[in-house]
Amino acid sequence: MTVKQLAETLSLWQHIEGVASATLGEGYQLPLDVLARIPIVRSRATRRLGSYVSKGTQPVCIRLQFAQEPEVLKQTFLHEVAHACDHLFSTQFCRSYRRPHGPGWQGWAQALGVATQSVGHSPSVEALHRKRQKLVAVCQHCGAKFYRVRRLSKGRRYIHQRCGGLLRPVE
Repeated sequence: MTVKQLAETLSLWQHIEGVASATLGEGYQLPLDVLARIPIVRSRATRRLGSYVSKGTQPVCIRLQFAQEPEVLKQTFLHEVAHACDHLFSTQFCRSYRRPHGPGWQGWAQALGVATQSVGHSPSVEALHRKRQKLVAVCQHCGAKFYRVRRLSKGRRYIHQRCGGLLRPVE
C-alpha cells in the first residue's frame, strides 16, 4: 500500500493535494508523485502510533499501527504525511531535515488540520500493549512484580528503585 492508496481509502488525497498547492503557492512544487509512492508499512509497535522513516534525502516509508480507532488513524496518517511533506520540501532546497517537530513540520501539520503535538493517544493500541505485557521480574525484597513486552537482558543485575531489592527474572 502507498500513501496515495491509503489517502484515497480514507478520503484524504484531495485534501493533501489542496493543502500542498495552497501552502506552497505559485513557483514551488512539492513532489506529490514522490509523496504518493511512499510505502505504508504495518507497524507492530504498541508505544507509537506511527512514524515517518527517511534516509538522507529519500523517503523510505511511513509506519502505521492499524489497531487504532479510525479517526485517530486519520490524524496519525496526516501527522506522518506532514513529516513527509516537510522532509520533501526541505530536501528540495538542499536544507537538512533535522527538526522533525520544528517550525517547518508545524506549518504543514496546521495546514493539514492536525494538532501540533508529537504524541498521540489510542485506547485500542494501549489495550493491545497491556495485552502483550508479561511478568518479567519479581523484587526479592518487597515482592513487587514487573511487567514488560520485552524480556530483561540476560547477564545483568536489576535493582528495584523504590526498595533497593534485587529483581529476580521470571523465565
